[in-house]
Amino acid sequence: MLDFLKLFLPLAGAAFAWYWNERRKIIAAEFERKAEKYAALIESLQGFYVATDADRSRELKAKFLSELNKSWLYCPDEVIRKAYAFLEKVHTDARHSDEVKENAAGELMVAVRKDLLGRKRVRSTQLTANDFKHLRVT
Repeated sequence: MLDFLKLFLPLAGAAFAWYWNERRKIIAAEFERKAEKYAALIESLQGFYVATDADRSRELKAKFLSELNKSWLYCPDEVIRKAYAFLEKVHTDARHSDEVKENAAGELMVAVRKDLLGRKRVRSTQLTANDFKHLRVT
């Protein structure tokens, strides 16, 4: 029995260490991918509030909508809902003050930050097909 433990304990320890190390690598890689995707989403947000020429603004807005559609693959519900709430505030038909628009952008940024800092995987959703909006730049 003692010989078995001398062999088993180091093997079990090595297997646990390998598993833990691989798990950390996966989490780190997932964080990097998500951070890159969020960076693209945030960069394209400039199309709604930075004074740029009309073509560049339109291009950035289209990119934001594209990135928002992709976010359904990796974002928690809160981020998607905050992004749609932001779009409702900046829609050309909506009449909201700059303060309200900035607050909506800020809430989106906070939701993104919470998701990144939490480093949690999205395992479930409360979103439905009706929550998805096919939007285009006008």
